This record gives sequence, C-alpha cells and structure tokens, in this order.
Amino acid sequence: MKTMLEINKNKVPAVRIDSSLEKYDNVVLFPEKLAKANEQLKKSGFPKFTDKKHSR
Repeated sequence: MKTMLEINKNKVPAVRIDSSLEKYDNVVLFPEKLAKANEQLKKSGFPKFTDKKHSR
C-alpha cells in the first residue's frame, strides 16, 4: 500500500468510499428535487436524441 506522501507525489486523489453507502444505490433520496429537475429539463429545449450515435 502506498503512503500518503507517495500518493501526493503522483497527484492521485486519495478517496475511500464507504461500502455501507451501497444501500442507497437504487433509492431516490430527494424525490421532490428530482421531479423539479425533470420538469425543468422538459422545459429547457434541449434536443432529444434517440439515435445511439448522437447520445453520449
């Protein structure tokens, strides 16, 4: 395992994600905000791509 000094020299971010957060994988935590964001996206006028070569 690398020490923090070795990681800092390589400019690699040192992030450890807690595995207990996986229980929120398929859970919508803020349904009101999600609904508001989806509504704003519908009104935004962004093009809707159905072809796979145009979507990223």
